[in-house]
Formats: sequence, structure tokens, C-alpha cells
Amino acid sequence: MDEIALPDAIEPTEWYVIFHRKVAGRWLARIPGEFKHVSAMAYCAGFKAWLIYDTQLSGTRIVLIAHGTNGETIKPFFIERTRDCAVVKIARGNVSMGLSSRWGHYCVPAIKHLVGVRCRAVRPDALYRALIRNGGILIDERGHASTADRSQPAAGTATGTG
Repeated sequence: MDEIALPDAIEPTEWYVIFHRKVAGRWLARIPGEFKHVSAMAYCAGFKAWLIYDTQLSGTRIVLIAHGTNGETIKPFFIERTRDCAVVKIARGNVSMGLSSRWGHYCVPAIKHLVGVRCRAVRPDALYRALIRNGGILIDERGHASTADRSQPAAGTATGTG
């Protein structure tokens, strides 16, 4: 399949990946590890809106939410959306994704493709570690950014394994 080039202005260059500790489905709650689901959001400045990307059992959801002039309309949504979650801010990578990364269409491979990180992660916990290793910044509950105590590769590389 040929790749179709899109203008750079359409695609966000920075994503906030949300690692959910709680899920509604009973069997999904049994997934081993701290995180049970992963989704992402990005700000689209040209549209003054937030883009939410979430692959669920019922299908993939893409939602655009207007930011508004003062941001007050969006704050309750994000507070609820990120409650009891870890949020990792990461620049979108520009790596070629391997054929094996296309197996299955659930939250982890969908987010790997979205943010352009090449890793072996199949569960949210492993993807969390891979994003941190590849330059992701953990945003804590008070909104302060902090880097993890792991070594980070040189800029432009995204080859960690989950």
C-alpha cells in the first residue's frame, strides 16, 4: 500500500498519552499490571480544539472538543478523563512501523502507531515504560512536568522495547 502524504499542519506533533488504571469492563480489569487501558489527546492550535483518540472494544473514537476562549469549558472534561491516570507527554516520532506491529487492533498498538514509537509493548504497562525510555515526560498530578529516572535516547530515536 502506498503512503499518502498529508500537510504537517493537520497532524499534532505532541501527544498526551493517558494510561488508565481503572476500566469499566470486568474482564479488562484483570489485565496484569498497573495500567489497564491507554488513550491519547493532543491540542490542535489551528482549530483551538483538543483531539481525543481512543480505541475501545466498541470501536475507535475520535473526538474534537473546542477549547473555548478561557478554557473553563474543557477543564471538567480533562479532570474527569485523567482521574487516577498517568499522563505522559511525548513528541510524535517519525519511525517506520514494523509489519508485526499491525497485529491486533486494540489500544496499545493503536497508540504506538499514533505517536510513532517502535517497541514490543503489548500491554499498557510496557508501553508506558517504552514511552518514558523514548523521551516521554511524565506529568504528575499537580501539573508539573518531571522526567523519569531512566536513560533517554538521542533526539529522533524511538527504538526502545517494551
